[in-house]
Amino acid sequence: METQDVTQVDEKLFSSSQFSDLAIHDYLKSTLEKDMGLEVMTEIQSKAIPELLEKHNACIQSQTGSGKTLVYAIPIIQELQEIRPKIKRSDGVYALIVLPTRELVLQTYSWFQKLTKSFTWIVPGYLIGGEKKKSEKARIRKGINILISSPGRLKDHLLHTQSLNISKLRFLILDEADRILDEGYEREISDIIEHIDKVVSKRQTVLLSATMSKKLKSLAFLSMKESKNILMSDAPETLVVPTMLHQEFVIVPAKLRLVALISFLAEKSGLNSAKSLVFVATQDMVDYYSEIVAMLLKAKDVNIDISRLHGSMGQKDRCDVFKKFKNAKSGVLICTDVAARGLDLPKVDWVLQFSPPSTVEEYVHRVGRTARVGLHGSAVIFLLPSEIGFVSRMNDKGITLQERPLQSILAPLALTLNDRLGLPMEKVATEVQQLCEDCTMNSKEMHELASKAYVSFVRFYATYPKESRDIFSFQDLHLGHHAKSFSLRDPPKQISSIGKNRNETSKRKQSRGSSSYSTSKKRRIFGSEADFDVVPVAPLPTNPFVCK
Repeated sequence: METQDVTQVDEKLFSSSQFSDLAIHDYLKSTLEKDMGLEVMTEIQSKAIPELLEKHNACIQSQTGSGKTLVYAIPIIQELQEIRPKIKRSDGVYALIVLPTRELVLQTYSWFQKLTKSFTWIVPGYLIGGEKKKSEKARIRKGINILISSPGRLKDHLLHTQSLNISKLRFLILDEADRILDEGYEREISDIIEHIDKVVSKRQTVLLSATMSKKLKSLAFLSMKESKNILMSDAPETLVVPTMLHQEFVIVPAKLRLVALISFLAEKSGLNSAKSLVFVATQDMVDYYSEIVAMLLKAKDVNIDISRLHGSMGQKDRCDVFKKFKNAKSGVLICTDVAARGLDLPKVDWVLQFSPPSTVEEYVHRVGRTARVGLHGSAVIFLLPSEIGFVSRMNDKGITLQERPLQSILAPLALTLNDRLGLPMEKVATEVQQLCEDCTMNSKEMHELASKAYVSFVRFYATYPKESRDIFSFQDLHLGHHAKSFSLRDPPKQISSIGKNRNETSKRKQSRGSSSYSTSKKRRIFGSEADFDVVPVAPLPTNPFVCK
């Protein structure tokens, strides 16, 4: 695995330049300033936009949240609106923008919808997996000038959709290029570039990334003969953490993880009306924790909107959740790493990593959801006592985390969840845990969710990469104690059989979907050999759960 240095850099975010200084159409300036409230450019925008307006190829590296989408969106629209006679949608595609996920595609499409408001003859459109190809082909036949797509879907249409005309292509944009490679799309990108080269002899290519690794340099070499390197860090292969980000860690024993999670969210998003993002390891964990946290807080009259997001949710559900949380002023989103990179979630106050990341790089990408565009933000990670070595690993990479006492996480229980004032914190924590267990054990649906989540967690833990196993050691897990963090009273072996049976049922019912994770390796879990392939989660029960 290729590793990168990580450092906390005071990377200057905003420049002294304004969008009004750019040599672009007045209507585009007006849209930016009046409709979108954007006047001052970020540093990367002030450096890169003039270069792209001069039609240079470019490799652009800057921290998450620095406004890289506008870096290419403005030059694309400026050039297309200048063409005379005016372009027509029937001309086909003038700009191709490739992004790694559906959410990023839709997010970028919404930017282009706003920016082309005054240029109604320029038509943006998108292609993503999960939609019917028939409807996508109909949109392509109708005509799209700026096409935004995920790699797999784009390759499919380039090879098999005759009406997809790229003969007039002027721009190829590879955004979030580091993640495109991380997601395993190297072959697709290579095929896309090869196909474009057969059709178009000249184009402007832009590659954007939070890092500039050796793999990305190879991709840059493949996609363009020469380019301008526009880097916001002196060390281009360094992951950058903004100084506006406050980072903490808390040592939480397995038995107290669920109570600590509930207490943290009750204080931050309940008492303080914060917007919180919670990362967990698997899709089954997302489903269980979103339910149990919502149930417990509702039972205690704590009004917090709890949402969930993971890769096996339907496209419409994912989009609805994304839009709802994006526009909310407060609330909680419990998610897997599907939301960890690139998504524009404004004003996230807290990022909680309930499940530790596999690498330091993954940690940095997760915390990049807060402290965006120069705003303050906070991040906290829950670690087991056996995982304290992760803090040293971070220190070795130049990232300092401040320790926060567990007591400070649990203390708000007395204010937010205690019906009887004066009870000691330990007593309140015990009662909250008891209530969670009652809710789980007295409901068949909840018990199934908890069992599947527990099994998925144990299997996930065994798949940490080799270089991280000195910290995340499967042998150090106390399986019985971790059952408590899923509100389960059953012994681990019994839980494993429940989880296996539920997953087998799901496997028979579902023939499509992606798993939370997969590996070909086997380890001895619950005293027996077990494969680690995880089946997509079944739909959540529609009936509300009741604590009896």
